Amino acid sequence: MSEQKEDRPFPIITVTRRIVQILSFFAVNLIALELIFSIDLSVFTDQIIPYPFIHTPRDAWSTGAGMFEFMLFSLARGEVPYLLMGLFFLIVLITARFFCGWVCPVGFIQDILAAIPGKPKRVKIETDKSLKKVKTYIIVFLIIVMIFFGAIWNINQQLWVEWKFALGQFLERPLAGFSLSEFLFNTLHNKIQIIWQGTGDPLFDNTWQVLGFIFYIVILILSAYYPRFYCRTLCPYGAAAAFVSDYSALRLGRNPVKCVGRRECGICEKVCPMQIRILDEPFEGFTGEGECILCGRCKEACPYDAIELNFG
Repeated sequence: MSEQKEDRPFPIITVTRRIVQILSFFAVNLIALELIFSIDLSVFTDQIIPYPFIHTPRDAWSTGAGMFEFMLFSLARGEVPYLLMGLFFLIVLITARFFCGWVCPVGFIQDILAAIPGKPKRVKIETDKSLKKVKTYIIVFLIIVMIFFGAIWNINQQLWVEWKFALGQFLERPLAGFSLSEFLFNTLHNKIQIIWQGTGDPLFDNTWQVLGFIFYIVILILSAYYPRFYCRTLCPYGAAAAFVSDYSALRLGRNPVKCVGRRECGICEKVCPMQIRILDEPFEGFTGEGECILCGRCKEACPYDAIELNFG
């Protein structure tokens, strides 16, 4: 094993992915580049782009938003977003969850946090399975509720408006309470701005905001010790993408001739940030029930070069 460590090649996949993540972070948050370098990027920032990952439309540095933010907003107003739904299915069927692993700013921030403590922790197998179901419950709940209110909109808009006032910002921001992107790029950004500018404005308007803030701070702390904790347990986009990704043409597989199995190795499972039981999956391709984000950690760490990228 020591010889394997000494002979470990340069982590080209990890380095490449970090570069792509950094470039993607600023590509999504182009307004930040305008502020930092005092340049005009309005030709890009004037465009409203639906991203194939979770991203709040209230990001002060971006003019785009995640596809599901757009879709839920449309459903709540009685519209069926056929174009976005088709685009979502097409992207995930072709690229699986590549954008989750390589482009999503929320995923990138979690990867940075996970690199701080060093060796990541793992939860028990059954606990991991149970936690991963939470995000599915969230997205099913949101879709059902938004369809319900969309029906009300088409039947009685006055009643819809009354519900809107009763539910606060929920119908305007259906994904906000479940979005780490909303917390990082809107809530936390605004709190830091208030403190930095010293305006004296209150940081929180009510107890629920305090509890929500604490909740997501805890999620960030957990993400430092349990890689991609939010992606695995709470991300609504991840839940929907996982369902479609399980049928994607793009996936990683194992060479049955080279792979020696869990008893003699098992390093692929140890480094997987999504804690997928790779060695229980078919040789021809594994997705972990759609949880694989194609980060390439398993392929890079495998001392037998048994992990392969397959398409088709």
